[in-house]
Formats: sequence, C-alpha cells, structure tokens
Amino acid sequence: MIIEICTTSLSSIINAQDAGANRLELCENYLIGGVTPNIEFFEKSLEVSKIPINILIRPRGGNFIFSNLEIDRMFESIKKFEKYNISGFVVGFLDNKNQLNNTLLSEFRSATDGYELTFHRAFDYLVKQEESLEQLIENKFDRILCSGSKIDSEKGLLNLNYLNSLALDKITIMPGGGINTNNFKLFKNAGFNEIHLSAIDKRISLDSNYDIIKEIIEMSKQ
Repeated sequence: MIIEICTTSLSSIINAQDAGANRLELCENYLIGGVTPNIEFFEKSLEVSKIPINILIRPRGGNFIFSNLEIDRMFESIKKFEKYNISGFVVGFLDNKNQLNNTLLSEFRSATDGYELTFHRAFDYLVKQEESLEQLIENKFDRILCSGSKIDSEKGLLNLNYLNSLALDKITIMPGGGINTNNFKLFKNAGFNEIHLSAIDKRISLDSNYDIIKEIIEMSKQ
C-alpha cells in the first residue's frame, strides 16, 4: 500500500521519509488547503527528500473555478518545476457548472507528459462524477485524490468504494481527508492501494507527525 503524505515544511518531509512514507505531495499553506510551493522551499525540499515528490499546482486557496489568468499561472508553474527531478504533478479545476473541461484536461496531460498526474479534491465538487471519472481515464490521469464528496474520507467511504468499483485498473482512487490512525484500517480493508494524509496533530504543530506516520505504515503491513 502506498502512503502519501501532504507536506508543507522541511520537518514534515524528514518525518515522513524517516517514518517510511512512500511519496510526498509538496505544497504550502496547509490551513487554506494547500497552494503551489515557492521555488526556494521546493529546492530545499529536493535536497532533503529521498522519496518521490508530487507537486501541487494550485494558484490560490478557495474554490476551484479558476480564471484564464490563473490557469495560465498553473501552466507556468508546471514549466518551472518540470526541469527538476520530481515524480509528478497534482492539479484540479472546475468550470462554472462544476464540471470538467475536456480541452483543459488534455492540455494539462500534454503539459505534464512523462510525469504522474493526479486530479485532486476538486473532484469532490463535481456534479457528474461517473462521467468525470471517464474523462480523467480518457485523458490518462493516473489517480484521483478525493474524500467521496464528504467532509472527510471516513464519511465518504461508501462513495469512495463506489468510485473504486468503477475505476477498476484504469485509474487509482486515493482516499484523502481526515485519515488517521483510528480509521486507517477501514481503507486498508476496503482494498484501496493508496491513501493520502497530512498526519498532523494540531495540538503539537502543523508539521507531519513521525509517530502518526510510523503507526500508519506499520498497520499497512499487517
């Protein structure tokens, strides 16, 4: 099982890889849901990380209906990062009807050719998810990060299971949102091959917590 950790600091990266995580999603500003990391933080992250990194490409917090200017910024960010040794990119966007623009999907896939491509939790806001799933498959996205359109993945587990049954081996459904040591086995037992979490204990800090990740890793091997 692949354990992906959302990381927004160098301490989080070190904790994640030392605890045995398989992959990182790199971003900034966790409290607003994450945005594209700045280049200085990214370059320092590359120096520290020994495991694959996927870069979040999101120009701002808030909704996922982006202006043409914001979309252009997303493509510019991809160009900036693709010259580095990274694993992939994470993107997400909606039109003003909360649907997918197939032309944009194709353009993002072309812009990230040779890299893994994840469609993030904007998927949870789509009104035609079965159709959208097929669009993402047709455009050769590798995975969908979502919570089953609920506030967290545990509440959305039924929807996640349904999406997983539709996805088969054509695309990976990766649950994310509210996954922790108390509910992790629900997702493992449901047969998901990848999960996404930040592993943060806000009582301590906003860094990903080594002990939480280590416990998740150990449970994934049971």
